[in-house]
Amino acid sequence: MRKTAGKIAAQISGIVGTDVVLSRHTSFKIGGPADLFVEPVTMTELVMVLSTLRQEEIPVYLLGSGTNLLVSDAGYRGAVVRLAGEFKQFIYGNYCVDAGAAVPLARLAVDAGKRGLAGLDFAAGIPGTVGGALVMNAGAHGSAIGDLLTEAQILDEKLNLHSFTAEDLGLSYRKSNITSGSVVCRVKLRLLQGERETQEKKCDQYLHFRRKHQPRQPNAGSIFKNPPHDSAGRLIEAAGLKGRRVGGAMISELHANFIVNCGNASAADVWYLLEMAREEVARQFGVNLELEIRLLGY
Repeated sequence: MRKTAGKIAAQISGIVGTDVVLSRHTSFKIGGPADLFVEPVTMTELVMVLSTLRQEEIPVYLLGSGTNLLVSDAGYRGAVVRLAGEFKQFIYGNYCVDAGAAVPLARLAVDAGKRGLAGLDFAAGIPGTVGGALVMNAGAHGSAIGDLLTEAQILDEKLNLHSFTAEDLGLSYRKSNITSGSVVCRVKLRLLQGERETQEKKCDQYLHFRRKHQPRQPNAGSIFKNPPHDSAGRLIEAAGLKGRRVGGAMISELHANFIVNCGNASAADVWYLLEMAREEVARQFGVNLELEIRLLGY
């Protein structure tokens, strides 16, 4: 792996490291080391990195901001690639914004609001990147990023760049048809003209709502998707599991669809709790909860 790291480091300007502990790069503050960690800063570098890793037959995981991710305590036997540089840039056009996949979604929402542009305010406070948000069609308060999408530039498994519309991507509740071997590179979103004061107020309201109803301890966001016509948090709480603790992990006392790191949680602690919640909700209510977080190293 060090030989591959050296080969890549000689060709890109971004960060390249080996045995990088992933707990430093996830909102859960949990996870063992990745064999290789790479940050390409341009499209050319990204294609070169992915091409090299495929030639070396090294598994690849594309990391956003690590906000909806549980990494195994054993880490990941492969390469973690995180976009940087030009992928963190965004520009505004005629009532639209063209954003790199690594742009933090919440930052973009707040910035648009300050410019008096409407449409993205629901995303104020939503953790994660624009690219990750599109893959899972992230949303809140009855809106989702897919509602605003006009174009997405995605690198396919053969490293060819294509443009897609929302209809092409099969966007639905927390889902898309973007495959794990593809890479979202840029996203164009349509916005509406609003008033700066109104939009800033909306963003503040959504931020306040999130801070009031969601825990502040390290977490990965909602653990499970909401089942049709119900709430995963309500079901877990009704099963009597709110506040249940295993090791350093706890089902949040504020919102039962969150598992929080109380300071020294392991991935094994979190896994035990989420399996407990899934089994108890199925046993008591006959509802099979589906994971919303993603897993790495399992």
